[in-house]
Amino acid sequence: MLWWVEVIGVFLIVGASLYAFYELAQDVNTSAAVARFDEVVSRRITNLRRPWLDHVMKIATYAGGTIGITVLTFILVFALIDLGRVSEARYSAVLVIGGTILANALKPVLKRVRPPEHEALIKTPRSSSFPSGHSMASMCLALAAIEATLAAPSVVIVIKIAVIAVCAIYVFLVGISRIYLEVHWPSDVLASWLLGTAWITGAIGLKLLVLQGKPG
Repeated sequence: MLWWVEVIGVFLIVGASLYAFYELAQDVNTSAAVARFDEVVSRRITNLRRPWLDHVMKIATYAGGTIGITVLTFILVFALIDLGRVSEARYSAVLVIGGTILANALKPVLKRVRPPEHEALIKTPRSSSFPSGHSMASMCLALAAIEATLAAPSVVIVIKIAVIAVCAIYVFLVGISRIYLEVHWPSDVLASWLLGTAWITGAIGLKLLVLQGKPG
């Protein structure tokens, strides 16, 4: 495939994701449709509560928290360094750290109230609800891991498919856990997935442009 076709495709994804995120951010505190969506989805997910599933969701949410993301990012970075892919290790670290900073920077701007604290299964954070930092960080980490795997020509297709599947499950579980534990609204999670997609695909697009601009 021509490199410029890839770049156009990447930035189309960025544009679509950012537009959807912007529209959601505009409506998140005022739209009756968003409120209804959050209410319906939250109720359906919390109706699934079981003692054993409570434990699973708590583990999933911790895997998307500060400690979990830090540990998993270190594993990814050191794995890439061990394979001699030092520049890609730095690149992956920047993707995850940058995405996390971006999500946290947006929280005080929108100042969305979290779900009722008395219904949460874990301690409710004091920060704004929108967007979900856990969902954003896990999305960035997963996409960085997928990008690093797909960029390695020596990795067989079966391993690539397995990495994509594991990362998709990880992102889904972290996001759903935030709704299940009632510390986030569904639209918070959806917005983070959109923003994370835009952030990572945008970075990949810039990387493609830089690589094409290098001589040789």
